[in-house]
Amino acid sequence: MSAAPEDTTYESTLLRARARVEALSADGGAFAVACRESGISPPPVSDARFDTFDAAEQARRAAETYREALRELDPGLERYDLAVCEPTDDGVGFASVTETTTDRRANGLPRARRTVTLAGGGRDEWLRVENAPVVDLVGPDALLDDEVVERQLRTMGREP
Repeated sequence: MSAAPEDTTYESTLLRARARVEALSADGGAFAVACRESGISPPPVSDARFDTFDAAEQARRAAETYREALRELDPGLERYDLAVCEPTDDGVGFASVTETTTDRRANGLPRARRTVTLAGGGRDEWLRVENAPVVDLVGPDALLDDEVVERQLRTMGREP
C-alpha cells in the first residue's frame, strides 16, 4: 500500500520558514528585510529585526521560500525583490486586496474589486483607493507636493 500524498507540504514549508525567521529575529536588531523598490516588508519578515547581516540574509532566504510556497497556492501573490536593509521607523503600510464581486462583465467573467490602502503607523488611514490606479506620492528625496500628484492624475486621464 503506498502512502497518500501529504496534504501539508505547503503548510509545513510555510511553518518551517516562519519558524526560521522567528528564530533568527532579535528585538532592536540593526537589520531588516524589505523590498528593494517599495520598502515593504511582507510576511513572514513584516516586523522582524536581526542582530547581524548574516541572520537577516538567512531570514531573507526563508522569506523567499515562504513566498514561493504561497505563490504555488496563489499565483497572483505580490512579488517582492527582498534585500537586507536597515530598519525604518516610517510606519507606512501598503495593502492591496482583490476580491470577486457578484457582478458579471459582458463576456461573462466575474467582476473584481481592487482596494489599495496606504496607512501610517498602523493607526491612521491615509489613503484608500478602490478600482483606480494609485499614483506615486513619494519622490526620490521627499513627499511629492499636490501639484506633482495633480500632474500625474492628469497624465492618466483623471481629473483631481
